[in-house]
Amino acid sequence: MTQVANVIVLTGGTKRWQNSVIPANECIIWEVADGWLTEVTSMGLVNMGDPATLTDFIRYGHNNYPASKYGLILWDHGGGSIAGFGHDEMFNDSALTLDDMQKAFDEAGLGDNKLEFLGYDACLMATVEMAILAADYAHVLVASEDLEPGDGWDYVFLSALNMDPFMDGFTLGQHIVDTFIDFYGPNSDELLSLSVIDLSSVHHVMTAMGQLMAKASSSIAQESYFDTIASRRGVTKTFGDGSPRDNYSDMVDIGDMALQLSDLFPNEAAAVFDALDGCVTYNRHNSDIELFGLSTYYVYGGKSEAKSSLKVYTSLDMDDDYTQYLHNFYNGLVSRGKHGDDCTYITSELVLWQPIGGSRYRMAGLMQTQTHSPDLLWPNLFGQQVALYPIASSMRNRFYAIPAQVNGREGDIIVVFNSMHQTGHIKGVRYQEGYVIQKGHDPIEQGDKISIYALEWDFDKQQTEINWYKGDEFTVTSKLQLTWDEAPRAFKLGFRHTDICHDVVYTKPI
Repeated sequence: MTQVANVIVLTGGTKRWQNSVIPANECIIWEVADGWLTEVTSMGLVNMGDPATLTDFIRYGHNNYPASKYGLILWDHGGGSIAGFGHDEMFNDSALTLDDMQKAFDEAGLGDNKLEFLGYDACLMATVEMAILAADYAHVLVASEDLEPGDGWDYVFLSALNMDPFMDGFTLGQHIVDTFIDFYGPNSDELLSLSVIDLSSVHHVMTAMGQLMAKASSSIAQESYFDTIASRRGVTKTFGDGSPRDNYSDMVDIGDMALQLSDLFPNEAAAVFDALDGCVTYNRHNSDIELFGLSTYYVYGGKSEAKSSLKVYTSLDMDDDYTQYLHNFYNGLVSRGKHGDDCTYITSELVLWQPIGGSRYRMAGLMQTQTHSPDLLWPNLFGQQVALYPIASSMRNRFYAIPAQVNGREGDIIVVFNSMHQTGHIKGVRYQEGYVIQKGHDPIEQGDKISIYALEWDFDKQQTEINWYKGDEFTVTSKLQLTWDEAPRAFKLGFRHTDICHDVVYTKPI
């Protein structure tokens, strides 16, 4: 088959490639042809988190590969509207904010020569904020609301492009979505979501969101209304959650956000649904609820970092009503929070406590009711009790995080439960990369060194911050898997309640 689509790739940003071809100490532009990488030119060692690097790469493509249509795919970690995209290990984990990417696109001349499509083979980048900034530079956005598997997209879709190089971005986007979802299959133990977004219509979504949340803002000054809206936020579909040590993304599905408020503000919610229907032209997923294909930032679980996050969001200059609502809602979370018994609880889990002296206890286990067995067995890793923090779910999987340090790096050990793994399967470790979330998981192998973190609590003191105890380090000597055992007789039980303000209340151990 004659190649009619040119594919060039810029590599860089990592200290180690998993092959012997690509060097880590310089950034190289390659041409992909006949299944091979051919080096075209070296850019030297440049910062992939610098917008100038992205600008230079786009210009190189325009200048050296004339074409009737161009597409751009960014492959790496993603963090949504606040954190942005990318993670250059060679330059202090430098990343591209949304403003950085807008600057790169603008200086590369994409305002006068729009991309046919912009793709993010990365986590959490199907956001309305990213889409609005990209609308001046591309016709179509292809991205995921949720986290992505480490292998990312199935690039077999390039064969379809080679067969029909004149297809538009919407048609190609559908190929990308279908090959991605079909590659992992219906029984996958991954989170899968991918959308094709018409960037010419995305402003309608943002306007409708603003009108909906303007109505919410006018109501939340009343405490009873705030409690209602906060409780709806607590059950809205959220992406990118981690353990309490790594939970700042606060990206939600816009359609589900509107759905949770549809009985309170039916006309405004309906306008959001209509706008999404006109903007998201195609999406597929394996979520346990309907996803509408486009997400937004909605402060909640990451409220400890909200002051800086809201500052970033305000600088994006999105819809004034929605931005003001975020500030109003955050103020309500702070002023209404920490009220204990007079706040409604959204979730409750059973806690296993290890006494460590006086009124001080160390959490040795955390389980939702559907996870543990009727015999009340508790999970262990290499003889150490572990807490399973719920972070995500799909049609057939429930995902949990165990906060840990692996080979000296902070992260979450990810555990999945499904019909094939009813006692839990260790998927790997998701390292903390700041606010940007790692794509996929690193495998845990023999020889790796692990320390488990456990929360400590003093029930006679009014704690405002969590104390974390790092357990003794152990070396993995065989396949890492959960074992389930009875708790030591000296341990005690209690409950962990999370209220509508995302504050946590622990009942005294008994």
